[in-house]
Amino acid sequence: MSQPQPGNGENVLSLQNISRTFFTALQRQHDMLAFSIAGLHTADPKAYEHFSSVSRVMPVPQAHLPPEQMLAYARGLMMRTTVNDLLTLSSEAMVQCHLLCLFIREQGKNQRRDPLIEKIISDKQNAFQKMTLQDRFTALEENFGIVCDLEDGVFSLAAALRVLVRGGLVTNDDITPDGSLTLEFKAMQDFDAPAEPEKTTEVAPELPPGVTRHGLTDENKPKMVARLTDTTRTFKPGEMLNLTDSELLGLNITVAKFVDGLLRSVDHFGRAQLGEGA
Repeated sequence: MSQPQPGNGENVLSLQNISRTFFTALQRQHDMLAFSIAGLHTADPKAYEHFSSVSRVMPVPQAHLPPEQMLAYARGLMMRTTVNDLLTLSSEAMVQCHLLCLFIREQGKNQRRDPLIEKIISDKQNAFQKMTLQDRFTALEENFGIVCDLEDGVFSLAAALRVLVRGGLVTNDDITPDGSLTLEFKAMQDFDAPAEPEKTTEVAPELPPGVTRHGLTDENKPKMVARLTDTTRTFKPGEMLNLTDSELLGLNITVAKFVDGLLRSVDHFGRAQLGEGA
C-alpha cells in the first residue's frame, strides 16, 4: 500500500516506510533517554566542575550552578525534552497517515498524475496540519474511519508539556473537573505466571562438604511474566509534575503502541478502499 513520490524508494509514501521511519525514531528516542538517565545516575561532581572550567571563562560566573542544582536542572530538561519529542513524533505520525489516506481515497489505484487531484490533496493536507490535536483525531475518524486507541495517552503528553514549559508546577488551569491532572500511559509490570502442572520431585544431588544450598533455586523461584498495563499518575494544584525513570520510559512505550494502532487502522482503511492485494 503506497503512493509514488519523486525520488528513491525511501521517499515513497507508504505504510511500510512510515512504520520504519517512526519506529526507528522511537527506538533512538528510547536509547537517548536511557543513556541520559544513566548519565544522571552516574554523574561525577568533580568531572562537572573540571569541564566547567575548561574554557576558563563563563558568561555569568555568579549564575553557575553547583552539581546538585545542575543535576535537578538537567533532569527537568530531560523530562521536558522527552515529552516534547514524543508529542512531536505522535503528531507527525498522524500527519503522514492523513496524507497517505488522502492519496488512497482521492487517487486510488490511478498512477497517472492529475493536477486537480494533487491540488485537492495539498489543500486538505495543509488544512489538517493547521488543526489542533483534538481536531486531528476527529478529522481522521470522521473522514477515514481511523480510530486511535491511545488517544488519551497523547493528550496526556500535551497536558504534561503545558505544565513543564511553565516550570512544572500544576495550577488550576491544568486540572479537569475532578480537581486534578491525570496522566495516562503504558508500563510493563510483572505478574505471577499461570501455575504449571507439578513435576515429579527429584532427589537433589548431594552437595560437597562445606557447600550449602540456596533457599531459592531456579526451580523454586516464583515464575513471573511481564505484561503491558495501563498506568496513571494524578497531580493536584500546587504539586510539581515529576515522573520516575520508569514512567518516562513508559511514555515511549505509550507512543509506540499509539503509532502501532494508528498504522493498523490506516492499513484497514487502505485494504477496504483498494482491495486486499494493494
